[in-house]
Amino acid sequence: MGNQELLDQLQSKGFEAWMHTNDFVCFKFTVPHGKFKGIAIEIALSAPQFPIIPPSGPYIKPHLLPITNGGGVHPYGGIHGWNKPTLEFQYWSRPFNGWTSGMDVNDYLAFIRTLFDFE
Repeated sequence: MGNQELLDQLQSKGFEAWMHTNDFVCFKFTVPHGKFKGIAIEIALSAPQFPIIPPSGPYIKPHLLPITNGGGVHPYGGIHGWNKPTLEFQYWSRPFNGWTSGMDVNDYLAFIRTLFDFE
C-alpha cells in the first residue's frame, strides 16, 4: 500500500518511475495535449495511503505555470512553489474529487491528463 503500490502500478503500465524519497514517487510523462503538448516533464506524487486515498495534487518539473500561491481557478490558480520534492518542482493544488474504492493508477493518470487540457 502507499507509495510502493503507486510505483508498482506505474511501472506495470510501462512508465519510467522511481522512488525519489520515501515521500515521493516520480515518473516521466509527456503532455498529451493542450498548451504544453509534447513536452516531457516529471511528475512527483505523494500517496502514503494509495489506493485507498489518491495522491495529493501533482508536483510538476519543470515549472510550466506562474506561481500564484493560492486562489483562482484552473489552470493558473493554486500553483505553489513549495520546494518539494526539490526546488525544480511546482505543486499544482488539484485534488481528485470523486475518488472511490477500487480506483487505481489508470484513473489517476486519466485525471492528470485532464489537467493539461487547456490552451
